[in-house]
Amino acid sequence: MGRSRDVGPDDVHRWVRKPIAGDRLHLTKGDYERPIVLSSLAGTENEPIIVHGTGSVLGPKLSFEAFKETGNKLAAAQEAGGRFPGLYYLADNSVLVLKNCQWITIENLHFAGCWPTAIYLENCQHITLRGLKISGGTFAIGATGITTRHILIEDCDWVQDPSGNGWDICRTIRDERPIDKELEGTPSALWRDVDWEQVHGERPETGRLVDIKNDARAYDGDFFRAWSIAGYVVIRNNVIVDAFNGVHFFNQVAESIVDSCSRNVLIEGNWFIRVRDNAVEPEHFAWNWTVRHNVIVDCYMPFSLQMARSGYFYIYGNVGWNLRKPGPDNDQHTRGQFFKFPSEHVADGPHYVFNNSWMLRAPLVKKARFANFVHVNNAIDYYESDPETTAPFGKNFADLAPIGSQQQETLNFESNHFTKAWQYLGINFDGDVIHHPSFPDQVRAAGYPVGIAAVSLSPGFEDKTPGRPEGLKTHTPHKAVALTVLLPDGREEPAVQDNMHQVGAWQGNDLIRLEEPVFWSFWPGREDSSEVS
Repeated sequence: MGRSRDVGPDDVHRWVRKPIAGDRLHLTKGDYERPIVLSSLAGTENEPIIVHGTGSVLGPKLSFEAFKETGNKLAAAQEAGGRFPGLYYLADNSVLVLKNCQWITIENLHFAGCWPTAIYLENCQHITLRGLKISGGTFAIGATGITTRHILIEDCDWVQDPSGNGWDICRTIRDERPIDKELEGTPSALWRDVDWEQVHGERPETGRLVDIKNDARAYDGDFFRAWSIAGYVVIRNNVIVDAFNGVHFFNQVAESIVDSCSRNVLIEGNWFIRVRDNAVEPEHFAWNWTVRHNVIVDCYMPFSLQMARSGYFYIYGNVGWNLRKPGPDNDQHTRGQFFKFPSEHVADGPHYVFNNSWMLRAPLVKKARFANFVHVNNAIDYYESDPETTAPFGKNFADLAPIGSQQQETLNFESNHFTKAWQYLGINFDGDVIHHPSFPDQVRAAGYPVGIAAVSLSPGFEDKTPGRPEGLKTHTPHKAVALTVLLPDGREEPAVQDNMHQVGAWQGNDLIRLEEPVFWSFWPGREDSSEVS
């Protein structure tokens, strides 16, 4: 049995150097403005080191407006050196840093005005972040190091821009009440007034350099940002509101070890609300990701899958609505698309998107390509009545693709069109119920070989009100097509049975469920596990 010690702002830095396995540090009520560093500390599976608080607030409580110009200058410095104008190179400037630590639990702490970063992990293993409330910051949580793995982030709330009613939304969700009234309330300035290019634009596309006075580069961050970590990351039951991005992984290590990073990721049960860019974004290389049972409300491009090589993705049982348009009137990044694909892609395994339910106002995918992509049994309806703006494969889907195998001509075509090389790439859309006049007959005639079980019908959602997940149950069940998924170890799992399942996320009163990912079932230190989820 370890020791328990109460610490305050005046003596916390002395005591954080001393914990051993089983110890508990209780941060008493107060303002902890100076950075706290936990270095080379090791608990054990049975006796983790626990750092927790009651009324403790970490960070300088700096507002975005106070940091705005500084953030723009720091981004401009990167740009002047020929790099993308972001603050990512300063993410280690964090209020809470864990370096070379194992078996640490951080829970029930509040973070306020931590620019650029609230929590930063470097070469750590078996870290649990639980019940944290983070207000502001470019990055809520950053992680780096090829030995960083087994990171569990659960029951945390992040409102990147608290100028609106984001915290009211968080409280309502935690109280398990509907949020439709809160969604009608005051959104943040990031959602309402900031142009997307002020946050993430770059000179090759916009023709202009960082605007020190007017840009908002400090918002160009994420709830969880990973730089080339091993993986084994579980992000569950968190609420992200009024933010630029949700979960974002980079994998830029040497080619000889690239397969060792960005593996085994589970993203489940989270809320992503008023997200200006992407909810989920693995970049470069990634394998064995499960994204399930999340709720997405008003997100520009929910899934950015711009990877060079990847495989074994399982995206199922998610629900979402895209009703409200963000940004000022002249913002050119407001409609978006559901999936963002790369210009070239190599699949090491399949990518399954099945039995999700969406209310949209934009296309599913407008351009580029993706290999070994299976999209089946999804239920999709639209808010917009203009069929051109909501065409599932973009308004120009009927254009003729280049004939033959001229690679450069095909890539040029796909820079503004969703690929039609489905057979070559292994793309399969079937069993979807999509309420759009061009689907499936017109898109088939245009050269997209949509499967015979796909239909153009309204899914018949019970209640289209955004933020009510059970409203995306259907009045009448639509029969699903059978689906067996291939797992990374070569086993096969029946995911959908045509005599048991229906189209969409909801199967009666429960979301569709599969067996747990093996890495989560055998997660070290996990007290309870269920066979399916």
